[in-house]
Amino acid sequence: MRIDEICVFVQVIEAGSFAGAARRLRMPASTVSAKVAALEQRLGVSLIQRTTRKLRITPAGQTYFERCRLGLREIEAAEGEIKAEAEGPTGRLRLTAAVDIAQSLLPPIISAFREAFPTVKIELIVTDRIVDMIADGVDLAIRVGPLRDSSLVTRSFVTGPSGLFASQHYLDRRGVPAQLEDLKHHDLIGFGKPWAHPLPMLMGTRKIGIDLSGDLTCDDLLTVRTFVAMGLGIGFLPAFFADQLRLVRVLPALRSPLTGLYFAYPAQKFVAARVKKFITFAAASVKRLHLHP
Repeated sequence: MRIDEICVFVQVIEAGSFAGAARRLRMPASTVSAKVAALEQRLGVSLIQRTTRKLRITPAGQTYFERCRLGLREIEAAEGEIKAEAEGPTGRLRLTAAVDIAQSLLPPIISAFREAFPTVKIELIVTDRIVDMIADGVDLAIRVGPLRDSSLVTRSFVTGPSGLFASQHYLDRRGVPAQLEDLKHHDLIGFGKPWAHPLPMLMGTRKIGIDLSGDLTCDDLLTVRTFVAMGLGIGFLPAFFADQLRLVRVLPALRSPLTGLYFAYPAQKFVAARVKKFITFAAASVKRLHLHP
């Protein structure tokens, strides 16, 4: 039995291509193809059907893949547990987060983490799309919750509801809206995402849609926050964004179904020490670094 051939085969299926597996394994695509071919020859069965556009796993390959993936995870878990106990957090931590989180909340946390644990290398993947964590080889994601993906383990990171916010300067100048109807007489900063027209909110248990359409619209929350801080109007923001600039909650009875940030990682028996350490370190750093009350 050649473990290296099995490892390469599993990576090919998880990545969805020989080229993708080659990138993850940091080896030539020709080597990846050769190892899978050698495995098929040794087993005497075709595991993958190759075409010019994509690969397709055979029924025998699917059965073999599922068994081997479980076996490899057990081996990785055993090795990881031993190393974690002996060495503490090491290796490369691959994180993914949306643009606004990556540009506001994470840099000071990552900087402090790197100073505390210099043996951990960090790769931050900044994207607004929901990545396939297993296929893309991502260790940890930071996502807006609540999450409904049962294949992921979640841990609370930054709590606090999203809502409507304004600067104190704006409210001193234009007054504080006391009810929903009052918004018609205020400058509103629209959030230019398709799901935000109208903006889904909750008033108690009642679902309502808020129309923030006006003369100014933006699809980036950090820029919306800048406009709000400049006193240009009332806008929708997560509480942890607004708190950083001490913006004022408007119509606090209104709240969003989005309830803060969560860490998410694939369900597995062994969680790498670097992942566990970053989760606990980041959660503690939010208050220590005054990123959120």
